[in-house]
Amino acid sequence: MNTAQSHRWQAEIERRLSQGVELEFTLAQFARAVEAPPDHVGLQRFLDGLVGATSAERHEVYRCPMAPCARLLPVGMVNTVCPFCQTDFEQEGVAAEVEPVYRLVGEGSRDIRWLIVIHGMNSRAKWQEAFSWEIANRLSYSAPVLIYKYGWATIDVFARWLHERLARRLGERMRIAIQEAQKSRLPDRPDIIVHSFGTLLLSRVLENPEFADLKFGRIITAASIVRPDFDWDRLIAGGRVEAVLNHVGGQDCAVPFAQYAIPGAGPGGQVGYLAASTLNVRAEEYGHSGFFLPENLGAAISRHGLWQAFLTRPLARFRPAGAFVAEADWRPAPLVVRMCTRALAYGVFWALAPFSWVRRKIDP
Repeated sequence: MNTAQSHRWQAEIERRLSQGVELEFTLAQFARAVEAPPDHVGLQRFLDGLVGATSAERHEVYRCPMAPCARLLPVGMVNTVCPFCQTDFEQEGVAAEVEPVYRLVGEGSRDIRWLIVIHGMNSRAKWQEAFSWEIANRLSYSAPVLIYKYGWATIDVFARWLHERLARRLGERMRIAIQEAQKSRLPDRPDIIVHSFGTLLLSRVLENPEFADLKFGRIITAASIVRPDFDWDRLIAGGRVEAVLNHVGGQDCAVPFAQYAIPGAGPGGQVGYLAASTLNVRAEEYGHSGFFLPENLGAAISRHGLWQAFLTRPLARFRPAGAFVAEADWRPAPLVVRMCTRALAYGVFWALAPFSWVRRKIDP
C-alpha cells in the first residue's frame, strides 16, 4: 500500500471523526472523497482494516441493478420490485447488487437548536450594535437566538445582594424562554454564550437551588469573571451543563481586577477554569470585548470557527489552537486586600447610588 495514499485516507477519516460528519459511506463514496478509483484494492483493504481494528463497522446494503436507476433499496425490498423505477427483478432475471457500507465508530455532530446570549455590562459600543445581527446571520443553522439584556449594571457590580436580584431575574427569564421553546418543540437545553459580568450572573443562577430545574447545553464564557475554581465538574457530571468553553483574552485588562471590586468574582477569563471537564482557549490578541468585534465574532461563528466548532462538533477529539490547562495552584488574592478594595468600592457605591438611580430613570 502506498504510504502517501494511506496517510491521505487516514487524514480523511480523522476529519470525519473530528467534525462528526459523513460517518457512514460506501466504498465508492469514500473513493470519490479521496480521489481514488472506486475499485481500488488498497482502499478496500484500508477500510476493512478499520473494521478489523473496531474503528469502523461494516454492513451490506442492496442497490437496484438497473443502470438508469442504481438507487439504494429500502430494507426488505431486496429481491422484489424496485420502488423507484418499478423494475420487477424476477421478471427481468436480475438480482439486487450487494454493496458494503462502512460506519465509523464515533460521535456525530450536533445542531445548534437555539441560543441564549447574555451580554456583559452595557455600553454604547459598536460591537453591541452588530452583535445580534452577526449571531443571527453567520451561524450555519437556523437557530432562534434570545439576546438577554439585564439592564444597566454599573455600581450594581459592587453589591452581592444586587447580584442575586439580577441573577434571579435572569433565571426567571431563562425559565420562561425554556417553557416557550418546549411549546415550539425545541429542546429544553439551550446553548449559552455569555460575556463578562453576565458570566458571574450565570454562575449565580447555576448555584441557586431555586433554578435547579434549569439545564443547559454547551456554554461559552468570554472574558469570564467567574472564579477559576468554580465547580463546573459537578455541574457537568450532574447533567446541569453539557460542556463549557472558556474563551480567554490575552490582552484583557479588566478581568484580573474583578476580584478586587466585585464580590465572588475571580479571574477565570485570565487564569482559566481549573475544572478538568472544561476547555480553556486563549486568544492572545483579544481585549475584554475583543470577542465581539465584527471581524472576530464573524470568524468565531463561521463554518470552521471556534465557537461554531465547539457548539456542533464531537468534543472527544476537539483540540483547538490556543487550548491550555489552568495552573492548579491558583489562589484568590489575600482576603485583607480584597476587603480593603471592596470597602472602597462600597463607598463609591453609596456615593454614586443617587446619580445611578436618576440615570436609570432617564435612560432605562
